[in-house]
Amino acid sequence: MSAPYPWLEATWQRLLTTRACPAQALLLAGPRGTGKGALALAWAQALLCEVPQSDGAACGQCPACHWFDTGGHPDFRLVTLQEKTGKEGEIRMATAIEVDQAREAVDYVQLSTYRAGFRVVLVDPADSLNLAAANALLKVLEEPPLNTVFVLVSDQPRRLLPTIRSRCTRLDVGLPPVDTAAAWLAEQGVDDAMTLLALSGGTPLDAQRWADGSELDERHSVLEGLARPEQLDPVTLGDRWKTVSPQTWHNVAYKWLGDLLAVKLQGSVRFNRDFAEVLARLGATADLAKLLTLARMQANEGRTLTHPLNRSLQLQAWLIQYRHVFD
Repeated sequence: MSAPYPWLEATWQRLLTTRACPAQALLLAGPRGTGKGALALAWAQALLCEVPQSDGAACGQCPACHWFDTGGHPDFRLVTLQEKTGKEGEIRMATAIEVDQAREAVDYVQLSTYRAGFRVVLVDPADSLNLAAANALLKVLEEPPLNTVFVLVSDQPRRLLPTIRSRCTRLDVGLPPVDTAAAWLAEQGVDDAMTLLALSGGTPLDAQRWADGSELDERHSVLEGLARPEQLDPVTLGDRWKTVSPQTWHNVAYKWLGDLLAVKLQGSVRFNRDFAEVLARLGATADLAKLLTLARMQANEGRTLTHPLNRSLQLQAWLIQYRHVFD
């Protein structure tokens, strides 16, 4: 079994060399969209495989591999964000891994293994552990049971408790070379791979998500409005864009402001290369202090994307402040 993605091959081979004596707590850290989650799953399967290949990779054929593929291996536990039902019956994804989930994982590793081999607990995304869950998990990370391996996956490892980070062997998964990422995207049938890679900050899986979803059309609609601040109507656009998902809005607006700042500071456009001329024009007239203030506000908004605020009013207030950047 090869690495889940071509740019992960070197990291994958490095992991396989440790299969006989793996780190009991492994932290896979790096940007979102680089395939860390898939790498963690492949590593878990390799550890649980009962007839591994000569390099340590999973065979894909033994009973353990079949159980893993169907999500039924008794010595594997995934701790992740769960769906929750709201007061009005709506189903939404939780914003944090809660303490009950961590306690269940701790209780689980106290049991004997079913197959007399490794037991693997995968926590993804580990930076979503709330404080109580992180503290519950910390206790077992300090003294992991025999043959138990914890794999933590994190886009933002600094959000983890320092005590958790200190107990993990960290393996960083960086951005792939642009040529490698572009070639892979082309193989997946993605058009204009270079533009999408720039938009996603060089992460190929995020670039693929842009290509496969409706967010690309939403992005273009939003940026067409932001490209003409002197003409935008905050009330009309705020009402129109309230249907754009908060995550998509945050990503689009944050990267737009980042490019404006880069141009203002004599840098180059990084994310929105298809709007480079517009950004150059706007950057020349933007007020740097107001732009910095808005960019900081946008960065902070990323922590409260699921807050039940009136979305239309929130967008209107943002657009008014954005328009003032060019007064």
